[in-house]
Amino acid sequence: MKFGLFGSAQARRGGSDIDSAQGFREFIDYNVEAEALGYASTFVVEHHFTGFGQVSASLNLLTWVAARTSTLRLGTAVLVLPWHNPVLLAEQAATIDLLSGGRLEFGVGRGYRHNEFASFCIPIEEAEERFEESLALIVKSWTCEQRFSHHGKYWHFENIVVEPPTRQKPHPPIWMAAGNPDSIRKVARRGAAARPVRLDRVDDRALQHLPG
Repeated sequence: MKFGLFGSAQARRGGSDIDSAQGFREFIDYNVEAEALGYASTFVVEHHFTGFGQVSASLNLLTWVAARTSTLRLGTAVLVLPWHNPVLLAEQAATIDLLSGGRLEFGVGRGYRHNEFASFCIPIEEAEERFEESLALIVKSWTCEQRFSHHGKYWHFENIVVEPPTRQKPHPPIWMAAGNPDSIRKVARRGAAARPVRLDRVDDRALQHLPG
């Protein structure tokens, strides 16, 4: 049995007397100690506009964790795909996978907080379609050896080859958030191994692993 961490860090807002980076540094030290104790992985959330200084740039924070550790698996739980340019995200994720020696666990979801979608000016009703288009593009970006173009409903790219390549082949393990029976069925239809991972009790959401 392996144990891992799930959580977040906090960057407090304030004046010049507030060290906003302290919470991030403490989180990194916490992960370094966890690796020394034999923990296998750490998964980091993504949230925006909360006013509480929650992690908004998961891959940036995990890059620092990667630099301070050597065996800890580095997970996102989850990156909300409707909010991100999928090709830029594929590049950033591949970069941390390379730098970490192939330790990235790529957890993705469609999002559920109405206030975050409203702040991004993205209708939450588009979340599912945006998620599906983005995930397909990310996987293609990691696995296609030739230049390609994409003209979808939400994203358009012309004659691109995505760099750098990932360290893990054909790509990092993909995990998908599944918080209701319909989502779980969709993960199963993708061929998931039906292995739910309980990550604390955050919104009663689980992650389902998608095979490589």
